[in-house]
Amino acid sequence: MKESGQPRENRRVDADIPISADRVLAGSGGTSRAGDRALAVGFVGFGRAGAALAVAFADAGHRLVGVTTRSDASAARVHRLLPGARPRPVAELASLVDVLILAVPDDMIALVATEIAEAAEPAGPRAGSVVVHLSGRHGLAPLTPVAARGAARAAVHPIMSLAGLDPAADAAHLRAATFGVTADPAAAPIARRLVADVGGRFVEVADEARTLYHAAIVFGANYLAALAGASADLLAAAGVTDARAALAPLLRVSLDNALRDGDAATTGPVRRGDAGTVAAHLEALRAADPAVVPAYRALSRLAAGRLEAAGLLPARAATSLRATLEASDPTDPTDSSVSSGASNVSDEP
Repeated sequence: MKESGQPRENRRVDADIPISADRVLAGSGGTSRAGDRALAVGFVGFGRAGAALAVAFADAGHRLVGVTTRSDASAARVHRLLPGARPRPVAELASLVDVLILAVPDDMIALVATEIAEAAEPAGPRAGSVVVHLSGRHGLAPLTPVAARGAARAAVHPIMSLAGLDPAADAAHLRAATFGVTADPAAAPIARRLVADVGGRFVEVADEARTLYHAAIVFGANYLAALAGASADLLAAAGVTDARAALAPLLRVSLDNALRDGDAATTGPVRRGDAGTVAAHLEALRAADPAVVPAYRALSRLAAGRLEAAGLLPARAATSLRATLEASDPTDPTDSSVSSGASNVSDEP
């Protein structure tokens, strides 16, 4: 069973992490930390999200019945982290749990759901159990096969970056995370309880909005590393030593300000309507690294449109900025998608 969509070299959840006695005991008790009946939980896959949630659920007092993994190395990781969770075949595991977590890549969810749904009884999901996947993009459709067995479905996605280096640390990060949840009515109370038990925040996401929900998260988080890396490379090209250390305080404060104040936190030449500086930047970037020029243009247009719509940038300044951006390299074939949307920039919310 495939355990993660990450490349093998990134699946680093096998460090020697001490297992505390309270975690081992929590996984075998009769009540959760909140005092409710402990749920019997099983995991299919033990990648970053699966490992973090398994540790978090065990810490919350739920009973880890077993884990289905693809390899002996993965099974050994499970044993080091959660000695009480036995390796089990997926169809058998599904028959033994109140909640089955499919911590597998997106393209494996429907395949695993079909496999367990088609298992001959007594294997396969029990009526009244809940089958959960952790995908951000998908809603309930990939889990449709298990509904025929009387299981309820839920998509429970933590809005958190999980490094996979230390599942205990990742589990701790979940205590501050929001979880985007789409669930059948019968599964919703269980999903809400699991999120609460790990200290998370439950947010309901409509099934039809799931792809937009995921795109929003990807847009805001998944390209930060590329932006920070490109910025550091350009600083280094300008002769700044230890460029990442130079950027770190700026980026941290900028992110905090943006989350607190929204578009009003924008600073720099676009906020000032300084088209001359933007033009100079584009010329310097074209000489240093032409690959970043389309991104600089696109982000400048996006920022200008949002600022203008918010009343933070005069229309004349926004028009001047857009003219500068369009004139900077109108023949750039990589910029066609950006240019085609230029007339709608001011309509950004």
